[in-house]
Parts: sequence; C-alpha cells; structure tokens
Amino acid sequence: MMEADVNEIAKKQIAILEKKLERSEHSRMLLEQAKDHYDLVYRSSIERLDEQRKMLDIRNKELELLRSELLIKNEELQILSTIDGLTQIYNRMKINEKLEEEFFRAQRYQTKFAVILIDIDWFKLINDTYGHQVGDLVLFDIAQLMKERLRTTEQIGRWGGEEFLVVLPNTSAEEGYVLAERLRLEIVNYRFEVDKHLTCSFGVTEYLENDSLEQIIRKADEALYLAKEYRNCTRIVGAKNNDEEE
Repeated sequence: MMEADVNEIAKKQIAILEKKLERSEHSRMLLEQAKDHYDLVYRSSIERLDEQRKMLDIRNKELELLRSELLIKNEELQILSTIDGLTQIYNRMKINEKLEEEFFRAQRYQTKFAVILIDIDWFKLINDTYGHQVGDLVLFDIAQLMKERLRTTEQIGRWGGEEFLVVLPNTSAEEGYVLAERLRLEIVNYRFEVDKHLTCSFGVTEYLENDSLEQIIRKADEALYLAKEYRNCTRIVGAKNNDEEE
C-alpha cells in the first residue's frame, strides 16, 4: 500500500474520531443544559411549594383565629340569650327552664323543691321619685345581693319588671321560708343609693305530688299576694303541712 493511501486512511479515521468527539461534546453540552434546566425547574417548584405552604400556614392561622372568634361570639350569644341585661341574673326564659328541670327531676325521683317569688315594695314610687336610672340600679343591687347569698345549686332569675323567682332544689317550704326571711333582712339592712330603706315581699311554696308547673307558680303568686298586703314580709301557700304561714 502506498504511503499516500495510508495517510489518506489515517486522515479519514482522524476525521471520524473528531466527528465522534464533536458529537460526544455536543451530547455532553445538551446533557448539561438539560440538567441545568431541570435543576432550575426543580428549584422553582420547591420555591413555589414553600410559598404555597407558607400561604397555607397563614390561612390555617386565619381560620383558627376565626374559629376562636366564632366560639367567643357563640358564648356571648349564649350569655345574651340566658342572662337579663339589666340585673345580670337569669332572664325569665332561663329561670323558667331551670324550674322545669327541677319539676321533672322531682317527678322522676320523688324529690322536693321550693320556689320563692319576690317583689320589690313600692318600686313604682322609686322610679317616680328618683328616676328610672336609679330604679335600674336598685334592681341590679337587689338581684346581685340575693344571688350572692344563694348556694350554687340554687337558681335566681328575673321573673318580671321588679319580680324575681328563686328555685331551691331539695328544699321544703319551711326551709325556703327561712332563706326568704334571711334575704328579706339582708335587703332591709342594705345601704342603697336612694336615701330610704327598701323592702321586698316574699311568697314561698313547694312542689307537692300531682302539682303541675302552673299550680306551683299559682301557689307562689298567691303567697306573694298575701305578703304584699303587709309589705316587707314572707308568706307560704301550698306547703305540705300548712297552707299559710308567716
């Protein structure tokens, strides 16, 4: 073989190797570019995920805050639906509910309970003489005075304008009378804002077998009516052992 032919073959082989190197380098560059691209995509995805996670954390905190606010609002609504706004004791609906609960408990377990109906004496005169703002303060003071002297199991609520109802579980009319007298004397001796002594009348009754809720309230009302004839006193109607007592 001629030397020229050998050189030609060698050149061709070198050219082929160079082409292969070029293609290999090109492939390597493509691979590097692809790697850089996917690295960029990956980092971008991670960053978006981090942002989304942060936003989700913020939203969760906002939802938790809204949930807490909603619970607070529900508690406030619960209080508003059961508490008399002026005297800050149970309103009529709630004290009537407590009375019904005690009534059904007494029917089921043959237990006893007493009820006291209370009315502020000459309350209209207080409003007419000193104004309704002073009258409202008197209502609040008397309500709180009685509430503070009741046991936790004993419930008090505003029954009407200047009337209050007390429900006494496991209590006879005689025991209710003793409590009513204690409350009456507390009110007599309390120093109110108005420049005069204030008094209340108390009607006491107790649950008897076969009594209805209406009969219990009627008996308490009758007892209060008798007490109002004299003012500043306590009367019992519908007790087991006696129909009326001072």
